[in-house]
Amino acid sequence: MVGLPDGTKITIQNVLLAAAIKVGIQEIPTLTHHPDEPLPLLMAKDFILTRPVRELPDGSYVIGGSDGRVVFRRGRRAETYGEAALFRTTGQPGIPDGDPVPFPWTAAMTGGTTMTGGTAMTGGTAMTGGADPGRREDGE
Repeated sequence: MVGLPDGTKITIQNVLLAAAIKVGIQEIPTLTHHPDEPLPLLMAKDFILTRPVRELPDGSYVIGGSDGRVVFRRGRRAETYGEAALFRTTGQPGIPDGDPVPFPWTAAMTGGTTMTGGTAMTGGTAMTGGADPGRREDGE
């Protein structure tokens, strides 16, 4: 899981959560990582951006489309837990090109401390994440 400064904890892999829901388990022990925490290289292969993330002139962010400046280009592997959450979320089916990133992911960045422990609760799998706006790239 990735822990955001507002206390929200989000999953980056839903297999355990889905299995727990299926068998009626209400709480799952978890490890929670800070959005800036480096993602282990072995996990990075599972989090490759399928559409670019762009910043619009008003400072908002969109998935794909052609407006704005590319912040993360398609094909990039996640380097942090926050990027993993962002990349997984932007790849969800049903989000049209040019739609806003469905959460304030830049608000998640506060420094690089690791958080541990926590509990995932059933009832939903809100996906959100973080990425360092300093890691900007040009081009798609």
